[in-house]
Amino acid sequence: MKLDPTRAGAAKFGFEEIEASGDTAFHEIVTDIFRIGRDRDGNLVIRGDTKTSRRHASVQRKGLKFFIQDEGSSNGTKVNGDKIEGSYELKPGDTVVIGSHTFKFVKRT
Repeated sequence: MKLDPTRAGAAKFGFEEIEASGDTAFHEIVTDIFRIGRDRDGNLVIRGDTKTSRRHASVQRKGLKFFIQDEGSSNGTKVNGDKIEGSYELKPGDTVVIGSHTFKFVKRT
């Protein structure tokens, strides 16, 4: 039986970010297409970072798989230190760099 990934009690997937204060922020992926960038209409809005494009990257959810792709940003998107081209399947523990921000893709249960 396949579980809906948004069902209550199901695992949550998203990006963990260490803030300057030392606190950890968790940005849960709650839509099938999760947009990241400076655009305030995005799902994960990155403010005050000139290295981040307005529509920098997006994550597409397909069941329990998540694929990130750069949306033509000026500085590119890196996963585990490598600049990605096309769609890249994220795995828990992957490090994603967007502009000056570093995130860890995580699964929370």
